[in-house]
Amino acid sequence: MLRKNPFITGEYYHIYNLGIDKRIIFKSKKDYERFIMLLHVSNSNKQFFRLDNLINQQHKKFNQILILEKNEPLISIGAWCLMPNHFHLMVKQEVDGGITRFMRKIGVGYSMFFNIKYQRNGSLFGGLFKSKLIGDDDNYMRQLFGYIHINPLDIEFPGWKDKIKKAPNDMKKFLSVYPYSSYLDYIGEDRVEKNIINSENFPVYFQNAQSFEDFIGDYLVNDPK
Repeated sequence: MLRKNPFITGEYYHIYNLGIDKRIIFKSKKDYERFIMLLHVSNSNKQFFRLDNLINQQHKKFNQILILEKNEPLISIGAWCLMPNHFHLMVKQEVDGGITRFMRKIGVGYSMFFNIKYQRNGSLFGGLFKSKLIGDDDNYMRQLFGYIHINPLDIEFPGWKDKIKKAPNDMKKFLSVYPYSSYLDYIGEDRVEKNIINSENFPVYFQNAQSFEDFIGDYLVNDPK
C-alpha cells in the first residue's frame, strides 16, 4: 500500500502503531528488548544485522548488540516509547525512503519473532504504521516530545492529567524506573539504550531536558495526539 504523502528527507515525524485489535504486542521483558534491539540495528543504510544470527550464532547479549556500530543511519530518533499494545517514535528522515525502509525492517523483524515465539499467524500490527508530519510547528514538537516520554503514566495512573497535582512525586518515581522509553536517557541514566537516540539532530531543548518537569510542563497545556 502506497502512502498518499511520501516522507520528506530532512523533516520530522511522529510514527506510531497499535497491535491489531489493540492486542498486546509486548508480553514479556524479552519482547520489549527484541524491539529495542531492532530500533538500533535496523537504522543503517548499508547493512542490516540479523538479530537471530547475532543472538543464536554469535551469542551476543542485549548490551553488546546496542553498541554495534552502524553506517549511514536511515533516520535520527529523538524520542521513543514502548507500551504494552503500541509504540511511539519521533524521527527525522535522513535519506530518501529512510523511514519506510526502517519501519519495514522493524515491522517484519518483530512480527516474525512474535509469531514464532507465540505460535500465531497473521498480522501483528493494526495495518500500515501511522505517521504525522511535525513540520515547522515547534510548539507541537515540544508537546510531542513530552507526550511520548510520559505516555507510560497511562499504565499506572489512568486519567493521570486530573491527578498530576495530587501525586506528582509518585508519577515521577514511576517514570524513573520505566525502562522502555528514552526518558531515562534524557534524565541522565547511564545505559546502553542511549545509543538509539540522536538528540543532536533535534532542537536544543532535547539536549536540555533533564527532569520530570521538563517533560510534563508543555504537555499539560495541550494534548498533542
